[in-house]
Amino acid sequence: MKRRLCIGLISPSPYLISLLDSIGVWYEEADFNHNLFESYALLIFDSSKINANQMKKTDVFLNKGGSVLEITKKPMFYSSKISRSFSKTIFNQSSNTEFDRISHLDVYSSWASSMDSELFSGLVDFQKYRSDTINIGFFGLELNSLPDTTNFTRKRFLSSVNEFPDEIVNKVSKDSLSDLLELCIQKLLYSQDLPFLKKWHSPQIHPVFGFRIDSDFGTKESLDEIHHLLKSFEIKATWFLHIEAHENYLEYFKAYKDQELALHGYKHGYSSSISNIIENIELGIDKLRKSDIQAKGFCAPYGIWNFSLEQALEKFDFNYTSEFTSGYDSLPFYVNHSKHLQIPIHPICTGSLKRKNFTISDMENYFLDIYQQKNSLFKPVFFYHHPMQTGLPLFKKIFEQAQSDELTNLTFNEFAEFWHDRNNFEFTAFFEDGNISLKTNMTDKYLYISNSPEGFELITSKKELVIKSVNTSFKYGTRSIPFLQSLKKLHSNSFQIIKTNILDWKNRYRL
Repeated sequence: MKRRLCIGLISPSPYLISLLDSIGVWYEEADFNHNLFESYALLIFDSSKINANQMKKTDVFLNKGGSVLEITKKPMFYSSKISRSFSKTIFNQSSNTEFDRISHLDVYSSWASSMDSELFSGLVDFQKYRSDTINIGFFGLELNSLPDTTNFTRKRFLSSVNEFPDEIVNKVSKDSLSDLLELCIQKLLYSQDLPFLKKWHSPQIHPVFGFRIDSDFGTKESLDEIHHLLKSFEIKATWFLHIEAHENYLEYFKAYKDQELALHGYKHGYSSSISNIIENIELGIDKLRKSDIQAKGFCAPYGIWNFSLEQALEKFDFNYTSEFTSGYDSLPFYVNHSKHLQIPIHPICTGSLKRKNFTISDMENYFLDIYQQKNSLFKPVFFYHHPMQTGLPLFKKIFEQAQSDELTNLTFNEFAEFWHDRNNFEFTAFFEDGNISLKTNMTDKYLYISNSPEGFELITSKKELVIKSVNTSFKYGTRSIPFLQSLKKLHSNSFQIIKTNILDWKNRYRL
């Protein structure tokens, strides 16, 4: 039978839509007037309530061999007993290798756990519903109840070389959440012997590598030192300019060839006032224009995304923004109910590490560890640096590794242009007799096709027919989940976190 490889959504929340758009799967709101089994490879219930007729049709869909993923604390089809609790972090203590790329998930929310599952302490489970194969997935969260993009806290980050560094970031670890959702979808498709397809997240076969400089209070000498290192490796980077610090020599930056110049604000300051934020951005734009520099991107000082900034940015036409209190370490995403594209980065810089007494060698090992973790999973790698902080030479090793691995070096705006284009890229896929037939509206993109959690294939969007294969050209690296004792240190010694927060708040300049 010919199957559409489309995911049918029932009452999807904006949060779910944002996650699925970042992942890049083909989805639509489920139409119960159609033959569900022929129309959808998988149905996702997002805390959905359905009527008796829809329940009956879903039951038929399952009996024919379809699969259902329930993202809710009150499942309708998943039958095991569940309990509810509140947690900052849910740890993965399972030996299930399909999910070993994720060590923990930050939710800062209430959630439901299955009594019959060890996977993420019961947050996730799978069952057979009147079937010989797994066809029900349980994911015990209410996505719309998770902290939003304006909710942040100070978190520690795992390190194998020294004390855990910390930074203020969004409460939800969106990357882990997205990964977990994708792995659940994959498992339910593989159980039907169906392939998993999504849009690839790079314009080339190799993942994207990006580097960002926040020019905070930098001198000409410190800025030139960074540029010299970038130039020696032919690395394109994005410079978020603190305009007040450089307004007497802004034209000097135009000599930095193949570099993107973006805006960090006129003053390096924080505010909860919409008018103050607008004034700070407008003054920065005006100074740049007088030097014939057009900034297509913005990132807020201190990386803080709040409601006032979100409202203020509606007045401007930036192509993207980048604040790690909105999201970090994940694929780009559009902020709910807005036009704003966020390009997340790894939020730890050399200054964060110096506060924890890392040596330069420790710093280098830390960034190499993060790099290898991301690259082993074929994820984008984005780091950043400040000109007045120590440790610049360590990035030589990072640049060497990125070039050795042939990562696709893009500026933030180049990545944003690609991501906007990716968002408009559409594909349809049908599966019949071991063949995948494809139709796309663009021929210059890549599609990711996988038949197992071990790896994947990449094909160009020009292809119209693909034979399902168990072979994988790209294999994921072996991951080992840190011991639970190490993971629990993420939340130990809260007094130290409180002390850092107070010092950070006191030292933060207000507009």
